[in-house]
Amino acid sequence: MDGPAEAQCRTCGDAANLDIVPTECLKNMLIKLSTGDVGLGQPTDFAVYSNDGKLLLQKGHVIDSEGLLQQLYRLGYRKDTEAGGGGAAHAHAHAYPGGADPNALLFGTAHLDPVQPDKTPAAPKKTATLPNLQEKVEFFHLTRAGSADALRMELAGVIPDAALIARHARPDAPMLAAGTVYEARLFTGSRVFKFSTALLPDSAGPLGCYFLRYPESVSHAVVRKHHRVSTSIAGKLRTNEYQRPIVDVVVEDMSSVGVGISTGEDCLSVGQNAHLAMNLPIDNRHRLVSVVVEVRNRRQEGDLFKYGLEIVQLSDEVRRDIKDFVLESVAAD
Repeated sequence: MDGPAEAQCRTCGDAANLDIVPTECLKNMLIKLSTGDVGLGQPTDFAVYSNDGKLLLQKGHVIDSEGLLQQLYRLGYRKDTEAGGGGAAHAHAHAYPGGADPNALLFGTAHLDPVQPDKTPAAPKKTATLPNLQEKVEFFHLTRAGSADALRMELAGVIPDAALIARHARPDAPMLAAGTVYEARLFTGSRVFKFSTALLPDSAGPLGCYFLRYPESVSHAVVRKHHRVSTSIAGKLRTNEYQRPIVDVVVEDMSSVGVGISTGEDCLSVGQNAHLAMNLPIDNRHRLVSVVVEVRNRRQEGDLFKYGLEIVQLSDEVRRDIKDFVLESVAAD
Protein backbone atom coordinates (compact mmCIF):
# COMPACT_ATOMS: atom_id res chain seq x y z
CA MET A 1 0.00 0.00 0.00
CA ASP A 2 1.31 3.42 -0.92
CA GLY A 3 2.07 5.76 1.96
CA PRO A 4 0.24 9.05 2.36
CA ALA A 5 1.29 11.83 0.02
CA GLU A 6 3.56 14.43 1.53
CA ALA A 7 2.03 17.90 1.89
CA GLN A 8 4.06 20.76 0.51
CA CYS A 9 4.46 24.36 1.56
CA ARG A 10 2.83 26.61 -1.05
CA THR A 11 5.54 29.23 -0.56
CA CYS A 12 8.73 27.19 -0.88
CA GLY A 13 7.57 23.68 -1.89
CA ASP A 14 9.27 21.96 1.08
CA ALA A 15 7.82 18.64 2.19
CA ALA A 16 5.69 18.56 5.34
CA ASN A 17 8.02 16.31 7.30
CA LEU A 18 10.77 18.91 7.75
CA ASP A 19 11.97 19.39 11.31
CA ILE A 20 11.72 23.18 11.25
CA VAL A 21 10.03 25.89 9.21
CA PRO A 22 12.52 27.32 6.65
CA THR A 23 13.47 30.83 7.73
CA GLU A 24 13.22 32.35 4.24
CA CYS A 25 9.77 30.82 3.85
CA LEU A 26 8.65 32.16 7.22
CA LYS A 27 9.88 35.66 6.34
CA ASN A 28 7.66 35.65 3.26
CA MET A 29 4.61 35.01 5.44
CA LEU A 30 5.13 37.81 8.00
CA ILE A 31 3.17 41.03 8.27
CA LYS A 32 3.80 44.00 10.60
CA LEU A 33 1.89 44.12 13.86
CA SER A 34 -1.10 46.45 13.82
CA THR A 35 -2.47 48.53 16.67
CA GLY A 36 -4.57 46.32 18.93
CA ASP A 37 -2.91 43.04 17.93
CA VAL A 38 -1.21 42.78 21.34
CA GLY A 39 -2.63 44.26 24.53
CA LEU A 40 -0.95 45.08 27.82
CA GLY A 41 -1.59 42.28 30.31
CA GLN A 42 -3.49 40.19 27.73
CA PRO A 43 -2.29 36.77 26.48
CA THR A 44 -1.47 36.79 22.75
CA ASP A 45 -3.29 34.34 20.49
CA PHE A 46 -0.37 34.14 18.04
CA ALA A 47 3.43 34.11 18.02
CA VAL A 48 5.37 37.32 17.25
CA TYR A 49 8.55 37.33 15.13
CA SER A 50 11.26 39.78 14.11
CA ASN A 51 11.53 40.78 10.45
CA ASP A 52 14.18 38.08 9.90
CA GLY A 53 11.92 35.31 11.22
CA LYS A 54 13.26 34.95 14.77
CA LEU A 55 10.69 34.22 17.46
CA LEU A 56 10.24 37.18 19.82
CA LEU A 57 7.11 36.24 21.73
CA GLN A 58 5.38 32.92 22.21
CA LYS A 59 1.69 32.39 21.70
CA GLY A 60 -0.18 32.90 24.96
CA HIS A 61 2.56 35.05 26.54
CA VAL A 62 1.59 38.15 28.55
CA ILE A 63 3.38 41.51 28.24
CA ASP A 64 3.23 43.44 31.54
CA SER A 65 5.62 46.28 30.62
CA GLU A 66 4.47 49.28 28.59
CA GLY A 67 8.05 49.76 27.37
CA LEU A 68 8.31 46.18 26.10
CA LEU A 69 4.90 46.48 24.45
CA GLN A 70 6.01 49.57 22.50
CA GLN A 71 9.23 47.83 21.40
CA LEU A 72 7.22 44.80 20.35
CA TYR A 73 5.03 46.96 18.11
CA ARG A 74 8.15 48.60 16.66
CA LEU A 75 9.98 45.35 15.88
CA GLY A 76 7.28 42.68 15.76
CA TYR A 77 5.64 40.75 12.93
CA ARG A 78 3.02 38.01 12.86
CA LYS A 79 2.15 35.30 10.35
CA ASP A 80 -0.25 36.42 7.65
CA THR A 81 -2.97 33.82 8.18
CA GLU A 82 -4.66 34.82 4.92
CA ALA A 83 -1.59 34.29 2.75
CA GLY A 84 -1.01 31.24 0.57
CA GLY A 85 -4.51 29.83 1.04
CA GLY A 86 -4.34 29.86 4.86
CA GLY A 87 -4.79 26.85 7.09
CA ALA A 88 -2.40 23.93 7.30
CA ALA A 89 -0.60 24.66 4.01
CA HIS A 90 0.39 28.13 5.22
CA ALA A 91 1.45 26.89 8.65
CA HIS A 92 3.57 24.21 6.91
CA ALA A 93 2.05 21.35 8.92
CA HIS A 94 5.67 20.34 9.52
CA ALA A 95 6.26 17.81 12.27
CA TYR A 96 8.26 19.14 15.22
CA PRO A 97 10.63 16.87 17.14
CA GLY A 98 8.84 15.11 19.95
CA GLY A 99 5.64 16.95 19.05
CA ALA A 100 7.01 20.16 20.59
CA ASP A 101 5.96 23.28 18.69
CA PRO A 102 8.82 25.85 18.84
CA ASN A 103 6.18 28.52 19.44
CA ALA A 104 5.76 26.95 22.88
CA LEU A 105 9.22 28.32 23.72
CA LEU A 106 9.64 31.89 24.83
CA PHE A 107 11.84 34.56 23.24
CA GLY A 108 14.33 33.01 20.84
CA THR A 109 14.12 29.37 19.85
CA ALA A 110 17.39 29.91 17.99
CA HIS A 111 19.16 29.48 21.32
CA LEU A 112 17.75 25.98 21.79
CA ASP A 113 18.78 23.05 19.57
CA PRO A 114 15.87 20.76 18.60
CA VAL A 115 16.68 17.15 19.45
CA GLN A 116 14.82 13.89 19.36
CA PRO A 117 13.38 12.93 22.75
CA ASP A 118 15.50 10.61 24.86
CA LYS A 119 14.00 7.15 25.32
CA THR A 120 15.49 6.82 28.80
CA PRO A 121 13.68 8.43 31.75
CA ALA A 122 15.08 11.82 32.69
CA ALA A 123 16.70 12.25 36.07
CA PRO A 124 14.54 14.12 38.58
CA LYS A 125 15.11 17.88 38.54
CA LYS A 126 15.24 20.16 41.50
CA THR A 127 11.99 22.05 41.63
CA ALA A 128 12.00 25.82 41.68
CA THR A 129 8.68 27.59 41.97
CA LEU A 130 8.52 31.02 40.39
CA PRO A 131 5.44 33.15 39.76
CA ASN A 132 3.89 33.31 36.32
CA LEU A 133 3.66 36.55 34.38
CA GLN A 134 -0.04 36.94 35.06
CA GLU A 135 0.96 38.20 38.51
CA LYS A 136 2.27 41.76 38.63
CA VAL A 137 5.98 41.86 39.42
CA GLU A 138 6.57 44.78 41.79
CA PHE A 139 10.35 44.56 41.51
CA PHE A 140 13.14 42.32 40.23
CA HIS A 141 16.62 43.19 41.55
CA LEU A 142 20.02 41.64 40.83
CA THR A 143 22.96 42.15 43.20
CA ARG A 144 26.54 40.99 42.78
CA ALA A 145 27.96 38.96 45.64
CA GLY A 146 29.54 41.32 48.15
CA SER A 147 27.89 44.42 46.68
CA ALA A 148 25.07 46.49 48.12
CA ASP A 149 24.12 48.11 44.80
CA ALA A 150 21.06 46.49 43.27
CA LEU A 151 20.40 46.52 39.53
CA ARG A 152 16.75 47.17 38.77
CA MET A 153 15.44 44.75 36.17
CA GLU A 154 12.16 44.00 34.43
CA LEU A 155 11.14 40.35 34.24
CA ALA A 156 9.98 39.85 30.65
CA GLY A 157 9.43 36.10 30.60
CA VAL A 158 10.18 32.66 31.98
CA ILE A 159 11.10 29.48 30.10
CA PRO A 160 10.35 26.84 32.76
CA ASP A 161 13.47 24.91 33.86
CA ALA A 162 15.53 26.70 31.18
CA ALA A 163 15.85 30.47 31.50
CA LEU A 164 14.59 33.77 32.83
CA ILE A 165 14.30 36.69 30.42
CA ALA A 166 14.98 40.14 31.84
CA ARG A 167 16.09 43.60 30.82
CA HIS A 168 17.31 46.70 32.62
CA ALA A 169 14.64 49.03 33.97
CA ARG A 170 16.93 51.97 33.12
CA PRO A 171 18.57 52.60 29.75
CA ASP A 172 21.80 53.86 31.37
CA ALA A 173 22.29 50.82 33.63
CA PRO A 174 25.59 48.88 33.36
CA MET A 175 25.55 45.67 31.33
CA LEU A 176 25.37 42.34 33.13
CA ALA A 177 28.72 40.56 33.29
CA ALA A 178 29.30 37.02 32.04
CA GLY A 179 30.58 34.60 34.68
CA THR A 180 29.16 36.67 37.54
CA VAL A 181 26.75 35.13 40.03
CA TYR A 182 23.89 37.45 40.92
CA GLU A 183 21.63 37.26 43.94
CA ALA A 184 18.11 37.88 42.69
CA ARG A 185 15.15 39.24 44.63
CA LEU A 186 11.72 39.28 43.05
CA PHE A 187 8.51 40.52 44.64
CA THR A 188 5.07 39.68 43.32
CA GLY A 189 1.67 39.36 44.93
CA SER A 190 2.49 39.02 48.61
CA ARG A 191 5.73 37.03 48.32
CA VAL A 192 9.39 37.90 47.91
CA PHE A 193 11.50 35.28 46.09
CA LYS A 194 15.27 34.93 46.53
CA PHE A 195 17.61 32.85 44.36
CA SER A 196 20.97 32.84 42.57
CA THR A 197 21.37 33.21 38.80
CA ALA A 198 23.89 34.12 36.09
CA LEU A 199 23.97 34.88 32.38
CA LEU A 200 23.55 31.91 30.06
CA PRO A 201 26.26 31.34 27.39
CA ASP A 202 23.93 32.67 24.67
CA SER A 203 22.66 35.52 26.83
CA ALA A 204 21.74 38.16 24.24
CA GLY A 205 18.00 38.25 23.61
CA PRO A 206 15.62 40.45 21.62
CA LEU A 207 14.42 43.90 22.70
CA GLY A 208 17.52 44.42 24.85
CA CYS A 209 16.78 41.40 27.03
CA TYR A 210 19.16 38.96 28.74
CA PHE A 211 18.79 35.20 29.13
CA LEU A 212 19.50 34.25 32.75
CA ARG A 213 19.97 30.78 34.20
CA TYR A 214 16.80 29.30 35.67
CA PRO A 215 17.32 28.90 39.44
CA GLU A 216 17.95 25.46 40.89
CA SER A 217 16.39 26.42 44.20
CA VAL A 218 14.19 29.28 45.31
CA SER A 219 13.37 30.55 48.78
CA HIS A 220 10.39 32.77 49.40
CA ALA A 221 8.66 34.56 52.23
CA VAL A 222 5.21 36.06 52.58
CA VAL A 223 5.11 39.83 53.06
CA ARG A 224 1.89 40.96 54.70
CA LYS A 225 0.29 44.37 54.35
CA HIS A 226 1.36 45.20 57.92
CA HIS A 227 4.94 43.97 57.41
CA ARG A 228 7.27 46.51 59.03
CA VAL A 229 10.83 47.26 58.02
CA SER A 230 13.40 48.74 60.39
CA THR A 231 14.46 52.30 59.62
CA SER A 232 16.36 55.20 61.15
CA ILE A 233 14.94 58.26 59.44
CA ALA A 234 14.70 61.77 60.88
CA GLY A 235 11.21 63.23 60.80
CA LYS A 236 9.22 66.27 61.85
CA LEU A 237 5.98 65.94 63.83
CA ARG A 238 3.39 68.70 63.99
CA THR A 239 0.12 68.67 65.90
CA ASN A 240 -2.86 70.98 65.56
CA GLU A 241 -2.38 72.34 69.07
CA TYR A 242 -1.98 76.11 69.23
CA GLN A 243 1.64 77.27 69.57
CA ARG A 244 2.91 73.69 69.89
CA PRO A 245 6.40 73.66 68.29
CA ILE A 246 7.42 71.11 65.67
CA VAL A 247 8.97 68.05 67.32
CA ASP A 248 12.01 66.19 65.98
CA VAL A 249 11.40 62.43 65.86
CA VAL A 250 13.12 59.30 64.60
CA VAL A 251 11.12 56.92 62.41
CA GLU A 252 12.23 53.50 63.68
CA ASP A 253 10.04 51.24 61.58
CA MET A 254 7.50 51.52 58.79
CA SER A 255 4.88 49.56 56.89
CA SER A 256 2.51 50.60 54.13
CA VAL A 257 -0.12 51.45 56.76
CA GLY A 258 1.80 52.69 59.79
CA VAL A 259 5.04 53.92 61.38
CA GLY A 260 6.79 53.66 64.71
CA ILE A 261 8.55 56.76 66.03
CA SER A 262 10.59 57.79 69.06
CA THR A 263 11.30 61.20 70.56
CA GLY A 264 12.59 62.75 73.75
CA GLU A 265 9.35 64.69 74.26
CA ASP A 266 6.03 63.53 75.67
CA CYS A 267 4.03 65.21 72.93
CA LEU A 268 1.22 62.84 71.89
CA SER A 269 -1.66 60.96 73.45
CA VAL A 270 -3.50 57.87 72.18
CA GLY A 271 -6.19 58.81 69.64
CA GLN A 272 -4.60 62.14 68.75
CA ASN A 273 -3.95 63.12 65.13
CA ALA A 274 -0.74 64.71 63.88
CA HIS A 275 1.20 65.49 60.69
CA LEU A 276 4.44 63.56 60.07
CA ALA A 277 6.97 64.65 57.43
CA MET A 278 10.15 62.79 56.47
CA ASN A 279 12.58 62.23 53.62
CA LEU A 280 12.39 58.68 52.28
CA PRO A 281 15.44 57.31 50.43
CA ILE A 282 13.96 55.77 47.29
CA ASP A 283 15.87 54.79 44.17
CA ASN A 284 19.05 56.59 45.34
CA ARG A 285 17.12 59.81 45.91
CA HIS A 286 15.34 61.40 48.87
CA ARG A 287 11.65 62.17 48.55
CA LEU A 288 9.81 64.37 51.02
CA VAL A 289 6.57 62.72 52.11
CA SER A 290 3.93 64.01 54.49
CA VAL A 291 1.12 61.98 56.05
CA VAL A 292 -1.60 62.43 58.64
CA VAL A 293 -1.31 59.87 61.43
CA GLU A 294 -3.33 58.77 64.43
CA VAL A 295 -1.65 57.60 67.64
CA ARG A 296 -2.51 53.96 68.38
CA ASN A 297 -0.18 53.28 71.30
CA ARG A 298 2.32 55.06 73.52
CA ARG A 299 5.05 53.84 75.86
CA GLN A 300 8.11 55.19 77.61
CA GLU A 301 11.53 53.52 77.51
CA GLY A 302 14.03 55.41 79.66
CA ASP A 303 14.21 58.97 78.42
CA LEU A 304 12.48 58.13 75.12
CA PHE A 305 8.78 58.19 74.32
CA LYS A 306 7.73 55.73 71.60
CA TYR A 307 4.54 55.93 69.59
CA GLY A 308 2.80 53.55 67.21
CA LEU A 309 1.11 55.60 64.48
CA GLU A 310 -1.49 54.57 61.92
CA ILE A 311 -1.45 56.39 58.58
CA VAL A 312 -4.97 57.75 58.10
CA GLN A 313 -4.54 60.26 55.27
CA LEU A 314 -2.06 60.55 52.39
CA SER A 315 -1.95 61.31 48.68
CA ASP A 316 -1.75 58.61 46.01
CA GLU A 317 1.80 59.70 45.16
CA VAL A 318 2.93 59.40 48.79
CA ARG A 319 1.22 56.02 49.03
CA ARG A 320 3.31 54.80 46.08
CA ASP A 321 6.49 56.29 47.59
CA ILE A 322 5.94 54.51 50.90
CA LYS A 323 5.16 51.25 49.13
CA ASP A 324 8.32 51.55 47.01
CA PHE A 325 10.41 52.28 50.10
CA VAL A 326 9.04 49.27 52.00
CA LEU A 327 9.56 46.95 49.02
CA GLU A 328 13.11 48.20 48.45
CA SER A 329 13.85 47.58 52.13
CA VAL A 330 12.41 44.07 51.88
CA ALA A 331 14.56 43.41 48.81
CA ALA A 332 17.69 44.55 50.65
CA ASP A 333 17.14 42.24 53.64
